[in-house]
Amino acid sequence: MKKTPALVAGVFLLFIDTFVLPEAQAAVPNPVISITASASKITGSAWGNDGSLGGSVNLFPSTVTTPTFTSADTSVALNMSGQQGHYVAGSVGSQTLGAETTLEITMKLPSSQAYGASSGVIFMWEGTNYTIWFQGNNCIGFNTGHSEIYGFNPSSLLGTFHTYTFVMSTYGDDSTKQKAYVDGSLQTLSYCIPGYTAVQADKSLASATKAFDIGIFRDHAGFPTSMNLRRFKLWLSDIGAAAIQESYNSYLAPTSNVLTLTSGLKTATYRTTSTLRSTVDVDGAVTFFSNGKKISGCINVATLSKVADCAWKPSVIGSMNLTAMLKTSNGNISSTNFPVSVVRRTTPR
Repeated sequence: MKKTPALVAGVFLLFIDTFVLPEAQAAVPNPVISITASASKITGSAWGNDGSLGGSVNLFPSTVTTPTFTSADTSVALNMSGQQGHYVAGSVGSQTLGAETTLEITMKLPSSQAYGASSGVIFMWEGTNYTIWFQGNNCIGFNTGHSEIYGFNPSSLLGTFHTYTFVMSTYGDDSTKQKAYVDGSLQTLSYCIPGYTAVQADKSLASATKAFDIGIFRDHAGFPTSMNLRRFKLWLSDIGAAAIQESYNSYLAPTSNVLTLTSGLKTATYRTTSTLRSTVDVDGAVTFFSNGKKISGCINVATLSKVADCAWKPSVIGSMNLTAMLKTSNGNISSTNFPVSVVRRTTPR
């Protein structure tokens, strides 16, 4: 049968309706500095840099009170619990500093600073007055050393981990060039203290050492900021909103799913309830399987604080493999096989 133009067009439209191209992801440039809190990356005061620059970033002070990796919340604690004077120091070395830079920092800012002061430095280029400044509980943003902060109110974010991204710029237009994001979302900025504005001449990214600090002012003694630091990335340009969002999204992809019995054993009893536990690193919904089949009542169990529990009453005696599948909006991950031996009840029912 000869196809008419109308029929061909209908088939083509049907194809369009049923075939959707996947949404493209923004390419995230390789940062020059990339540090992640983990025991394997921190040796003494050296914090291994996974960015394109290579080399190490350092933790200071390097004697007695050097901050270290804290496994309890996967972070490095700075200026906490009576340890004043902590900071992270690095340098971009021979890299060229242009007019803009993007920095991303995943951290938890406490609801009150450990040293009573209402302000402190989050990030700064040494040898300049250009900083990311934390003004107590009501403002975080850009500062040129003239009592002004161009930023936003972080009060609802304190006490929990968030990813803050700042685009620092030497261009004069604050409203379009300087930008701040929280968890990938662009923030509305304004001058937090009426009557104070930036001094454009002090927006400098240049310094003799091309060094930067996190958590303290450039004299390494003043304006410490209490924080728990998980990750830090630095690019020597404005990488753009799409790449900033994608960089944040990459932290939401699950990488860990560990399946256990809460009893700590690898045995269960026939027709007797045992609790299965899936421990993950990103919240979502977990489905549990026995020998590849979904376990009734254990389907799409929502995680709570990255843990999903399910009451399992095995109906078959013998050896079996249990698994768990975590589903999230940013990807899925299965646990490894967890072998369990189901034994008979010791007493008749």
